[in-house]
Amino acid sequence: MELTNTNDENSFDPTPKLKSNPIPINFISFNNNDTKCFNCGEYYVLTHYCYQRYCKKCLSNYLTNITDNNIYLDVYIFTRNLKCSEHEIIRTKEPQNIQGCCKNCLEILWFKQIPTNHFSISGFGFSSIFERNLYDILKVNVVESEKYCKLCGKSLYQGTDSSIKHKVRLCSYCYLITYGNIESTFTKKLIPIIYLPWWHNKPHCDGCGKELKITSDCQKYCGGCFIFYIGCRYCLTTNIIFGLTTRSQCRKCQRVSYIIDNLNILSGNSELDDFLANILPESYNNFKADEFADKIKSSEYYIPLEINSTIRSLCQNYKNAQSEKLIEWISYPQFTDVKEIARGGFGIIYRGTLDRQSVILKKFKNSQDTSRYFLNELKSNQYCYEIKHHIIRTHGVTKDPKLGEYMLVMQYASGGDLHNWLQKSFVNIKWNKDKLIILWQISEGLETIHKADYIHRDFHSGNILYDLFHNNSIKEKFKFKERHQWLIGDLGLSQPANSTSSNNEIYGVIPYIAPEIFKGSSFSKESDIYSIGMIMWELTTGCKPFANVEHDHKLIFKILDGERPEITEDTPECYADLMKSCWDPDPKKRPLAKNIRNTFGSWSFRKKHNDIFDKAELKRIELLNLKKLGPEFAKKPHSKAIYTSRPLSYFISKCSSINSSLFDSNEQAYISKELEFDIESAESGSLNVPATLRKRKINELNIENDGKKRFCG
Repeated sequence: MELTNTNDENSFDPTPKLKSNPIPINFISFNNNDTKCFNCGEYYVLTHYCYQRYCKKCLSNYLTNITDNNIYLDVYIFTRNLKCSEHEIIRTKEPQNIQGCCKNCLEILWFKQIPTNHFSISGFGFSSIFERNLYDILKVNVVESEKYCKLCGKSLYQGTDSSIKHKVRLCSYCYLITYGNIESTFTKKLIPIIYLPWWHNKPHCDGCGKELKITSDCQKYCGGCFIFYIGCRYCLTTNIIFGLTTRSQCRKCQRVSYIIDNLNILSGNSELDDFLANILPESYNNFKADEFADKIKSSEYYIPLEINSTIRSLCQNYKNAQSEKLIEWISYPQFTDVKEIARGGFGIIYRGTLDRQSVILKKFKNSQDTSRYFLNELKSNQYCYEIKHHIIRTHGVTKDPKLGEYMLVMQYASGGDLHNWLQKSFVNIKWNKDKLIILWQISEGLETIHKADYIHRDFHSGNILYDLFHNNSIKEKFKFKERHQWLIGDLGLSQPANSTSSNNEIYGVIPYIAPEIFKGSSFSKESDIYSIGMIMWELTTGCKPFANVEHDHKLIFKILDGERPEITEDTPECYADLMKSCWDPDPKKRPLAKNIRNTFGSWSFRKKHNDIFDKAELKRIELLNLKKLGPEFAKKPHSKAIYTSRPLSYFISKCSSINSSLFDSNEQAYISKELEFDIESAESGSLNVPATLRKRKINELNIENDGKKRFCG
């Protein structure tokens, strides 16, 4: 018999031999792992076959309220009390209208509308060997009776193969599986739907096998791949929806169930919800229902659990890798032990617990509204995050109900940031082991961002975090080895490389910002490379660059003049050359992140220049012993050396103002500068301009300010 495509609006009856119940069927659970009835709180009992759970109290109430003779349930029933005068059941008769039975003596052998695999005996209620033998005889009778459909009388299976004979089968004429597509009310895209003519009470997702989240007595969904299961308690049918929508309609009784009200997967903020809805994993947008129909087609019967296995197989074939990047809405009450641990340039960092795992909650300033930085970090993580590619993962979004403020829920990196780690462990960070591995991981993370066609824009050691984990290696089978996983975080300022954002504000940490940014250029992949050059230097010293001077317009002048941190004596020439190429004043001469990662890979894994790095390590130890290297022997940091991201327009504007004054007061001097003559006159000195300003070419000093060309030192 062919499956039916129900994309049209015509009504369709998936169980034509059964009537839709006039009252809801509340005596069975939508989750077979439940032990107590959701409706009355009584403990469930087991059917004698197939380990199905039902509530005897609610079944009794159901039988009291059903007074007609229609067939509503496909069920095998039994009684041991043959002396009861209120029922007409004998052991060999299984009436199809359950309401004709005595509610006091009735016991359920098996609900056919609840999928199971084999005619297995649960063993519930055996009081003697005699009763066990009785149930064995009944099982034989049930198996024999299942050669024919007891609803329509058609043949199901007349063979002798026990692997088929003892499996639960449903008549393909009385149980009709339908399929189609419905429009998502959020994304307006078509999403697949399968209409099952039975009750899906399994606790795990057919797509990925993960445990389903139960949201009501007839709704559940997979939080990993967003497959929704919506049951109808009047018809015992189930809709499987492969995507996000707000409503589901039973094909048999046409009742509508509303979904999102029960799920708490969206925030209620229109701008944020629009983003969340559009990044939900379209894992099954290539799911072909016609192929599903071909795989389960049968002329006589269905085996329900094989149908579920087929769904899972097709889901695995079509599952999109995007589901690995899922960012979801997480309701705030799910977090425990939330405590503030740090404050940064843009907000406050909290640590909390979610599902027994530590997570970070990052709150932006003025986050009652979904600010640009908040959404930027969400979008950047969504497009840049890749498994094992050294990017801090954003799990989702939440909202503090007391303060009304939104928060990002992020991966917790237990080891802190790179700079603090260098401060504590610099003595033990070796050239030929630690430094190169760290930089390989960091450069791979940056390559991931650039491959997604994003730029970081705020790349410094405070935004590089590490997590501690233990690796049980094959060689050390019974020893756990502690390892570092270096991760790039704080993508709030990140934007696509082709972004045309009109906001010209520059945020960041001055020593890590490429010189062309101070001259009016936009952030670029090349400006990120400049930053990694500074991080390379930081790993050689344990100190932040330019820590002993004030971070103001004077430092910007020095950077524009080509001043860079002093390279240490132990730094190998090959390493120094790569570092200097990263901070080259010409962005076009800087290497790609991929090339940097490959270089560190060749040094750390393929042992290229291994002898050079061994010698560098000996020199490093010598300098440490002489107290000439390391953060503890560095110059005292300047009190106004600022290493948190902040707006820098004031300093850049001051640069522009100084140069504008210089231009207005001594235009002839700048004309001579265009001809590459030095400005050494007493007049220029009287302007109290830093000496470094006097040796700069005018074509290096252009900067956009208030729509006019200015000159910046």
